[in-house]
Amino acid sequence: MNMLGALDLGDHTCVIRTADGAPLVSGEHGILPPLRWLRENPDSLRGADAADRVIGKAAALLFAYGGVRSIWAARMSEAARDFLRTTDILFDYDELVPAILNRDGTDICPMERRALGIDGPVEAFRVFDGLVRP
Repeated sequence: MNMLGALDLGDHTCVIRTADGAPLVSGEHGILPPLRWLRENPDSLRGADAADRVIGKAAALLFAYGGVRSIWAARMSEAARDFLRTTDILFDYDELVPAILNRDGTDICPMERRALGIDGPVEAFRVFDGLVRP
């Protein structure tokens, strides 16, 4: 359970409480949940509270693009934290890690690596929308 909005992930990887209180839930990994929701409805995350198992800089940029109010992560990368400090988004995490690793733990996650060279949410959405297909 996170400290910001008392959102419980349960068996999900990502849970959103929209501005009007409706839940959005996903079992997808990586940046797929926010990317999918932004593709389906660009305003779906505006003013929302987000809870996610893992937030790297790529996810942080996408949540910022969507206009979330707050983010809680079980695990957050230093790059995500550093970016979120430059925004008005409230955020908290249980564990801060130097970087998000790929699924087999052998290298930095490809989306985290790609996000390191991206400065803004608009650019991030453009890049990841063209790069990642569900």
